[in-house]
Amino acid sequence: MSLPLHESRVLALIEMGLCREDRELAARFTMFNRLAAAETPPRREHLEPSRRLCWVLTAVLVLSIVALGAIAAAVSG
Repeated sequence: MSLPLHESRVLALIEMGLCREDRELAARFTMFNRLAAAETPPRREHLEPSRRLCWVLTAVLVLSIVALGAIAAAVSG
């Protein structure tokens, strides 16, 4: 799987920190890498929200703004 450079760096830093703190975990991680080396990595998923979810979120946002406007108008007089 191809990650952006900054994500790869963050993962590498996390891996180095974990391996320094826990030798047993480092050994297991090495074994996992050996076993998984021959497998092809999965494609990166890009999930898009459904249209219904977009409509619901838009409606909630609009109703919230209207409600806040009504509350502000009532409080200010």
